[in-house]
Amino acid sequence: MLVDQFKTIVNSFNSNGNSTWNFEYGADHWQNLKSSLVDEQQIQFILRQKYLLLLWKDRSFIINDQGAIEGCQYDGEFVLTVRSKISDPTYEYKYETNIKNLESQTEMIFNEFSDCDGWCIKKWKETEVENLWDDNMDGLKVSFTIEWKE
Repeated sequence: MLVDQFKTIVNSFNSNGNSTWNFEYGADHWQNLKSSLVDEQQIQFILRQKYLLLLWKDRSFIINDQGAIEGCQYDGEFVLTVRSKISDPTYEYKYETNIKNLESQTEMIFNEFSDCDGWCIKKWKETEVENLWDDNMDGLKVSFTIEWKE
């Protein structure tokens, strides 16, 4: 259910004809993305490829007083990243070029969950990350707790 909701969000972001959002689900060691020959840092940020990678999720059931399942609670982490270079001059450059721009993008994801019937965000913590995996991805890791009730 949660994976499908992330896919729906990414598809809605791509619905304007500009397919710059990508979604993958799997642990860190599955996230070595295909290398790109395009230097995306030379492209306007809005046109750069963004990668929403759901790293893990735990599901627990919300049980009412009668013992029936009312919904689910998901705890997990995802990263939202763009490609960077290990040769970027400073962390400040990485922040200004990549990470800072992604903060508004994670807010869009937050708002999409908030606007969906049945979904309620209980926790949302963002941590900056840099040079992830072989492709040197920069961005934000988000730890979350999200509930879904019918």
